[in-house]
Amino acid sequence: MAECRHARPQEREQTHQLWRKVFGDEPQAQEAFYDLCAPQGPLVLVEEGQVESMLVLTPVSLACPAAAPCQGTYLYALATNPHSRGKGYAAQLMDAAAQWTADQGMDFVCTVPAAPSLFQFFGKNSFEPAFYHLRTPLPAPQEGPWQELTPQEYVALREELLGGIPHIVHTPGQAAFEGQLHGTLYRLDLTHGPGCAVVEDWGKFHIVKELLCLPGDEEEGGRRVAHLCHGPGELRTPAGRAEGAPFGAIRWLTEPPALWQQTRRGYLGLALD
Repeated sequence: MAECRHARPQEREQTHQLWRKVFGDEPQAQEAFYDLCAPQGPLVLVEEGQVESMLVLTPVSLACPAAAPCQGTYLYALATNPHSRGKGYAAQLMDAAAQWTADQGMDFVCTVPAAPSLFQFFGKNSFEPAFYHLRTPLPAPQEGPWQELTPQEYVALREELLGGIPHIVHTPGQAAFEGQLHGTLYRLDLTHGPGCAVVEDWGKFHIVKELLCLPGDEEEGGRRVAHLCHGPGELRTPAGRAEGAPFGAIRWLTEPPALWQQTRRGYLGLALD
C-alpha cells in the first residue's frame, strides 16, 4: 500500500537518484536546495519500500495590496519513476502536499509546470493558471551603472518594486539558490529609480529570469540587462493575463483575498528551475 510522508534519512539516496533521473541535478545541488529552501527534505510516496514519487515544498507568501499576506508553499521537483507513471502517484502526492500545507495553517500551494502542456495535468489536481509573464529576445545592449546584490538586498528591492501588484514573495534562501544556478542578482540604476534582475549565464545563451523596474524604465532596463549578458538570450518580465503567457499555477486551500477573486492573477518570477 502506498504511503505519503516526508522521506526518512535512509531514503535520501533513493530521492537523490530519482531527482537526478528526472531532472539531471547531482545530489550536491539537491542538498544545496534543501539547505537553502527546504530543510525538512522531500515529501515522498513509498510503496513496498521504494520511493516511487517525490516533491519538495518550500515556503512562500502571496502579497495582495490592501490585504494581509497569504502563506503557502511552492511545489518543486515533482518526479515519478518512469516505470511507475500512469498509476496516479503524482496526484496522490500532490494531495498529500496540499494536506500538509493546510495542516500548517497555510492558504495555498503554487507551482510552475515544467511545460505548458502540464497545465492541464495540474488543472485536474485543483490548480488553476494564476501567474503570467512575457518572454522576449534580449534587446540591443546599453551600458550603465549596476551592482551585484546579496540575496537579502535583492529580496528587499524586489518587494519595493512589486508592492502594487499581487505577487509571490520569495525568501532570501530562494534568491540565493537562484544565484547559484549559473546566476547573478543585480541592481540597475535607471532613469526613474532602481531596478533589479536575475541573470543566468549558460555560456552561449542567457536567461533573465526576471527584470523589475519602475514604470517608464522598461525599455532602458531591458537594454541595460542585455549589456550584462554579453550575448543572445531571453528576457522575462511581468505581464497580465491578456498579454502574457501562463507561467505558474495555484491551488487555494482557504478563501482567497477579495482582490485575488476579482483579478485571479499575479506575478511569480523565480521558478527555482
